[in-house]
Amino acid sequence: MKEVENSIVLIGPDHYRFVDSLDPQGLEVRCVTYKVIGETAQCWYIADQYVVDLMRGHQWPWVAAEVKKRRKRVLKDTGPCSKRFAYPNKDHALRSYKVRKQWQIMHAERSLERAKAALGYFGDSTVNSTAPEAKELIIPNEYIQGLAWGDC
Repeated sequence: MKEVENSIVLIGPDHYRFVDSLDPQGLEVRCVTYKVIGETAQCWYIADQYVVDLMRGHQWPWVAAEVKKRRKRVLKDTGPCSKRFAYPNKDHALRSYKVRKQWQIMHAERSLERAKAALGYFGDSTVNSTAPEAKELIIPNEYIQGLAWGDC
């Protein structure tokens, strides 16, 4: 299905990705729409509105390089649980956003527990302490010990 939008031929379906940013009023979550600007047998090349507008403008020598640098490649055919940068379905894009936020929480919790373990052992910056003699020191921590370490 080809659709012409201001002299740019759009080849495939729009793709969506939810992103967030901090705002003085709270967390701003928005859905970014990506247009398909190229394709191969197995992939689509997608770009956000900035890149599409760049392609519509004057064709300066640096435009092609900027488009190539900013475009994203996504597979055309993937399973329902596969991971990609953007999705042709907003529901899948929202599910991906939620999964990314769950991973963000997991990484943040791990970082927080590392900091708590270190400060619990050495004290905060107001406490004077001497450096340990050993080059390496293991600080016991239930959270860290409880992580799935597997066979390393």
